[in-house]
Amino acid sequence: MALAKLVKVGGSYYKGFKLTVVAAPGNYVLDMTLADKACAANCLSVTPDAYGAGDYFKVEHLDGDSVVKALLVENVYNVGKSVTQIFDFPALELLDAGHKVRLTYVSVAGTGMSVYTILERLTTKSGGV
Repeated sequence: MALAKLVKVGGSYYKGFKLTVVAAPGNYVLDMTLADKACAANCLSVTPDAYGAGDYFKVEHLDGDSVVKALLVENVYNVGKSVTQIFDFPALELLDAGHKVRLTYVSVAGTGMSVYTILERLTTKSGGV
């Protein structure tokens, strides 16, 4: 269940991640967690450092047993080197303890690159990470 969102692309905690894609076609997976307790994700940005013609990705919310709870992004293409795509969640995505956000990057071109992500969340009332 989502909470009403009060901010747009402006969390209070930002966590960066890097996915290494080698020069071979295939699926590359990055699991991202924001905290070891429940929190609410606000926004995700994805920036590849190279262009991979035909490459695309999806983003899912998985529970602690790696069961998909929600498909957040689907079939978004890599449109160019260093082009950041920002996905602002219309409602906060609630992540219970043990939940994760998974980026699956599908390399069709077989171009080696790093895919950088920043996942934002709102700080809990206690201010903990």
